[in-house]
Amino acid sequence: MLRNVLIKRYVDTKDIQRVIGHSSVVHVKRAIVMIALLFVLYVIFALLHKTTPAEYRKRIFWVIGLALFAKWTIDFLNSYLDCLILSKDSLTLFLWEGLLEYKTEVFSRNKITTISRSQNGISDKLFAKGDLLIKLEFDTEFPFTDIDAPKKQLWKLMMLKESFLAKQKQQVEKDLADDSENTESNDKEFKHCIQEKTIGYHRDTSCFCFCQGSRSTTSS
Repeated sequence: MLRNVLIKRYVDTKDIQRVIGHSSVVHVKRAIVMIALLFVLYVIFALLHKTTPAEYRKRIFWVIGLALFAKWTIDFLNSYLDCLILSKDSLTLFLWEGLLEYKTEVFSRNKITTISRSQNGISDKLFAKGDLLIKLEFDTEFPFTDIDAPKKQLWKLMMLKESFLAKQKQQVEKDLADDSENTESNDKEFKHCIQEKTIGYHRDTSCFCFCQGSRSTTSS
C-alpha cells in the first residue's frame, strides 16, 4: 500500500505486523466536498460567460481549481497517512501534520494498560467505523478516531498484546531456568573443587607423616 511505503521513510520500524489507518469514509467525504466545490466553481464560470472575457475566466478557473486541488491533496495526506503501526514489541502512533511536519508516539506493549473502542452516532454504526482509545500508565491517553471495524481492530490489538505478553513470560521463565542451571552447575563445580582440595590435603598429610616415620626409623 502507498501508506506503508511512505511511512517507512519516517518511522524506524522494521518488523511491521499491521497498519491501521482512518476509514475510507473519511477520504470519500473529502472527495465529495472537493467535487462539490469544483461544481460550484464551474457554475460561477458559466454565469460569468457573458460578462467576463474568456481568457480571464479560464485563468481564474484554473488558479482557483488548482488551489482547491492542492488544499484537498494536503488534507487527504493529513488523514490518509495518520495511522497506528503495530510491530513486534511496540505500538507507534504516526500523525502527519503538514507537508514537512509529522509526529510519532511509540508505546511499548508492556506499557499499554487498556485499549477501548467506541462508536458515536448513526453514521459510525451505518458505515461500521469508530474510535480507539489507548491508555498507558499514569492515565495517559491517546485517541485514534474514524477507523474501519473498530471491534475487529480492537480484537487484533488485544491478541497481539496477549501474544507479546506470553512470549515475554516464556522468555522470563527461560532466563530463570538458565540461571538455576548455571547456579547448580557452579555449586557442583565448587563442591568438586573442595573435594579435590580435601583429598589432596589428606594425601599431602599422609606423605608427610610417612616421611617423618621413615626418618625416625633411620635415625634409630
